[in-house]
Amino acid sequence: MKTNIYIFRHGETDYNVQRRAQGYLDIPLNKKGIEQAYELSEKLSNIKLDCIYASPLSRAMETAKIVAAKNNVNIISVNGLQERNLGVLCGHIVHVTDAPKDTPFDLNADTVYVPISLLSDDDFVPENGESYNMFKKRVCDTITNIVKNTNAQNIGIATHGGVIGVLLREFTDLNTGNGGMQNAGYFILQWDGKHFSVPEKHNWLIEKETKNICY
Repeated sequence: MKTNIYIFRHGETDYNVQRRAQGYLDIPLNKKGIEQAYELSEKLSNIKLDCIYASPLSRAMETAKIVAAKNNVNIISVNGLQERNLGVLCGHIVHVTDAPKDTPFDLNADTVYVPISLLSDDDFVPENGESYNMFKKRVCDTITNIVKNTNAQNIGIATHGGVIGVLLREFTDLNTGNGGMQNAGYFILQWDGKHFSVPEKHNWLIEKETKNICY
């Protein structure tokens, strides 16, 4: 029996609007984000979710609570579903650069230009943060543990854009840019007991990568 995993991104926050790196910062939904979460709950109301696993960060948890109330299901908080910890980059507007004059990056500025040589290095650890490889292992271990330890047929996952990007890159043949999924959007990841697959490809899955980080 296949397990259907309805993975959805949290609703909009003010940091999303400002294109700021949120990471581990606990930024709540804004008014539009709350409205988006209610719209998402309507879209998923006929799915009959058995449970929802959610990142404990308030923007994801609040989205999960709205969806759970409509579906009348329980929420399980899972730390491993949190966004990537971007350390000192959190709160900044982050752009990638290949211009030598922008190196090293200036953390005193609101907009931070990070050399592409660093962001393309999967072992680069922002101060007080985690590397992509550390983030990838956490996310992959978490989702694998969830599907291997549930008897549910339809489960929800309330999480973040960066987490969604990892799941697609590591478990499917698809790729998407950071923040590629719209706020309160969702897609289905299926687990057959051995492999993950995506039965339906949405337009955002084939869009080009963004040039700044807005996790």
